[in-house]
Amino acid sequence: MITQRVRKAFTMIELLFVIVILGIVGGFALEAVRQYYEGIFRTQEYTKRVAEADQILEQLSKYFENAISSSIVNLDINPGTVACYGPPTTSASDFTVAFVGVDVDSMRGISGNRPGWSEEVQLVAGSNDINGSDANYTMANNIISLLGTSTLRGSALYDSESIDSNACVRFNFAGEGKVGFHKLDGVNPNPMANGLLRLNNDNNATHGHRKYLLRTGYAFRVDDNGSFWMYSNFRPWADEHFSASGKINLLGQNVAHFYADYNATDFMNNPSVSDRGLVWRLKVCMRGLDTNLSTSDTESQGICRERRVHVRY
Repeated sequence: MITQRVRKAFTMIELLFVIVILGIVGGFALEAVRQYYEGIFRTQEYTKRVAEADQILEQLSKYFENAISSSIVNLDINPGTVACYGPPTTSASDFTVAFVGVDVDSMRGISGNRPGWSEEVQLVAGSNDINGSDANYTMANNIISLLGTSTLRGSALYDSESIDSNACVRFNFAGEGKVGFHKLDGVNPNPMANGLLRLNNDNNATHGHRKYLLRTGYAFRVDDNGSFWMYSNFRPWADEHFSASGKINLLGQNVAHFYADYNATDFMNNPSVSDRGLVWRLKVCMRGLDTNLSTSDTESQGICRERRVHVRY
C-alpha cells in the first residue's frame, strides 16, 4: 500500500513569489494613495492662492479706482534704482507701479457736514487764491491731518486741463515741471482764512471743473521673495520718493508678478482717450508648485488672476 504524502506548508519559492506579488500590489496602492493626497494638497494650495490673488486684486481695485489715469507709471525695475519708464504696457512686469490718487476722503466730508473739497474750484481774479463755494477747507485740513499724510498745505491741486502726455513729469523724471500738479503755498495762507487757498507763485491753475485735491502717491512692488508691498504717504509733487518717504504695508505673499496696463479702445472705443475714464487691467500672478510640491517661480506653473478696473480720474 502506497501512502500519499500530505504537504502542510508553502515552499520557500512560493513564499517569495507571494511576497513579490504583495510588494508590487502594495507599491501600486501606495502610489495611488500618494497621488490622491498630492492631488488634494495641490487643489487646496491652488484654491488658497487663487483666493489670495483675488483678495489682493480687491484691495488694488479700491486704490486704482481713485487714481489719476495720466499719472500711472512704471518706476524702478530694480531695488535701489530711481527711474521712470512711462505708462505701464501689456505684460510688462517686475516694475514698481505708481500713481497719484485723488483725496476722496475730503470729498465725502464728516458727519453730514459740507465736504472738505469740491471739484468746482475758482481762481480769485488777480491772485493765486482759489475758493470753492461748496467746500470746507478747514474740514479738508482736519481729514488730511488725521490720515497722517501731511496737512492741507502739504497737499497739491490737480488741474485736469493741464494734461501732459508724459506721465513721468508727475514724478519729476522728465524735467522740473509737474504738469497738472499745483502745489499749495505752504507758508503764507491759513487754510481756514476767508475760505481761500493760495497756490505757489510758479503755478497757475484755471477756472472750471475737475480740480482735485491730492494727498498722497501710491506705489506697488513685488520683492524677489514674493512679498507684495504697497507704499503710501509720499508726495511726488514735493519730490518725495516712495522708498524713502512712503509708509509700507504688506498686501500679500507668494506673489510672482504684478501687471497693470490698459487699452484705450476699452473705453467708448476711442483710442485718443488718455486722461480719464480708462479701463485698466490689473493682473496678479501667484507662485505655483513644482513636481516636488515646492513653491516655484516658473511662469508656466504660476496661478494668475486679473480684473478690469474703471479708473475714474
